Amino acid sequence: MATKLITVPRAEAEIRRLQQYITLVEEYQSDTLEKWIIKEYAYTNSITEVVKRANAKGMNLDLAYAKSVLKGKACDELHKMLKSGYFARMKPKKERLY
Repeated sequence: MATKLITVPRAEAEIRRLQQYITLVEEYQSDTLEKWIIKEYAYTNSITEVVKRANAKGMNLDLAYAKSVLKGKACDELHKMLKSGYFARMKPKKERLY
């Protein structure tokens, strides 16, 4: 795979953006089940993995509920970002017409 070239200023901006995201996730207060789901999704990017982690901790979480939390009304910045990303991933890819 070829490496895509990038300018130094653009790389610096990307580093700042990623660092802000990492800080946001690490400092996120997961004091409710819903917020715990959101934070775990930020780490895994997988609803299935969030459910597995919850069940491993004895939380008895089901997939439908975890999805409903992520797809629900965004209550904060992290939830808004993850919800947007989730829907972008789930959006069906348009077929190319040649």
